[in-house]
Amino acid sequence: MHVSSTQRDWAAIFRPGANINGSRATLKSEKWQNMTASRPKLSLPKYRGEDETHDALFDVAVYDVLLPCRQFVVRHKVTEAGRVSMTAEFLLRLLHSADGIDEKDFGTFFGFDLGERSYVIREAEEAGYITRRNGRLWLTTIGRGLFRIGTDEPQIYEVEQKTVTAGFDLLSLAPAIWDSLGIFELNLPELKIADTQRVAGARKLVPESFRKFYLEFAPKFHSAQSKPRFLYSVDHVDPGNRFSSVVRVVVKSRIRQPGFPEPDLSEWRTGYDLDDRNEVVERCAAFLSGLNTPRRPTDKDGYRLLREIAPAFTANYVRGTELDPVMLLKSAVKATEDMHADTPPSPVYTAAIAGSLFTHANAHKLFETLRHSIERRKERPPVSIWVVPQITAWGATRILPMILEQLEELLGPTNDEGALNPSPRSIALVAGDPQRYLREAFDLVASGPANGVVPPTVEIFIVPGHVVAITVHAPLGTTQSFPVPVGLLSFDAPVVQRAQEILSDYIKFFSLATGKSVLHDHHAFIEHALR
Repeated sequence: MHVSSTQRDWAAIFRPGANINGSRATLKSEKWQNMTASRPKLSLPKYRGEDETHDALFDVAVYDVLLPCRQFVVRHKVTEAGRVSMTAEFLLRLLHSADGIDEKDFGTFFGFDLGERSYVIREAEEAGYITRRNGRLWLTTIGRGLFRIGTDEPQIYEVEQKTVTAGFDLLSLAPAIWDSLGIFELNLPELKIADTQRVAGARKLVPESFRKFYLEFAPKFHSAQSKPRFLYSVDHVDPGNRFSSVVRVVVKSRIRQPGFPEPDLSEWRTGYDLDDRNEVVERCAAFLSGLNTPRRPTDKDGYRLLREIAPAFTANYVRGTELDPVMLLKSAVKATEDMHADTPPSPVYTAAIAGSLFTHANAHKLFETLRHSIERRKERPPVSIWVVPQITAWGATRILPMILEQLEELLGPTNDEGALNPSPRSIALVAGDPQRYLREAFDLVASGPANGVVPPTVEIFIVPGHVVAITVHAPLGTTQSFPVPVGLLSFDAPVVQRAQEILSDYIKFFSLATGKSVLHDHHAFIEHALR
């Protein structure tokens, strides 16, 4: 699989001591290394007053979606730079059909002003192809000799016939590169085609797109040593095989309206490249709109679960009798901004998080917290468990298998390594039928009923005995909008233990198991890991 610079940036985040700096990762681990052996006091984030709150931008989620594409076989002609410009060639063609045309009529015919007209005439005249007499233009003997019998085209250029296979996305008809995709990628969500008639008639539209983007295609068709070539004509187009390419969508939103995010495609394309693909941007926005959910009665159950698991930490975010998720959101965004500072804040046992665990900032926090816990407790856990929320397209990103792969490097050895069917290192608990890409990513996927112990909008990630991350995916401030994950990340032993006890009850509801590593008794294995 092709590894992009973006993927390399993500891989850097998973390295020990990685610190976020914009979208890049650098090494800075002194703050973690200087932690004392004694347990620090629980640090409660200080809530900023409404008058101090600014409308900060933050990452809500990350998705990788499939862009429908197609290869087309394009038969065309190319030419090397000729002795005169294409405009001068048209002048020669005109004189071949109507010799002796008035100079002003020539300018009017092509819509040239005086300067443009003079430039073209001078070019052809200096080449010896035309002469000027009494304000009229005539072909010279050399100029007439450019035209062979039976042809209306002057032989100025060395024209070469070419046949190439060019890929275009079917939304904007801009160039697309074919890349080998694995089973996980091939089962990611696909952007919907809005204009099916346009796609059905793509063969007729490809010639115009091929001309528009020829300079982008040309380096792939010609060697660097060959002379510059120009597209002369597009003669025939045949449709080829369908394929998909992956588009990275980073979902960004602001504190004042967190449920109305916008897609950021800068990890995929930027500048003019993105301007040429406006239809793709529009379909990504429509994809996000399709993920909007209504507020559910069980959302409050999710926030109550946060209070049950981490009562001391969440006490600072309670208004009246209920946890206020917006207060959690503001605290988490402020903490993320501090991560970009030259001197990041000291780690705390429990911290607020906003957005998916697949964002740059949260993935960084997760791995740094886990590494620190492993270092302090001097033991490496054997397994990680993920309770998947009942949210459309959860985990639909290449970052999920990357996280699981890097987690496996941090986990401890098992007793059956090297066995034909070794114990799973990553386990997902999914309500209902799991998506194919989830079965491909996790070693073991256990499925159960939609109504269980854990509320449907709650996500729990846990490395038993070390780290737990809990988020609630729900609309904030509106009755229906994008579900913004808000919650906490903790390596506080009592918090982790309470989460493990809840999962111990939850696992009893899961009967079916699929994935790369299926156990005879997955219940016993997970219950043992949660002790």
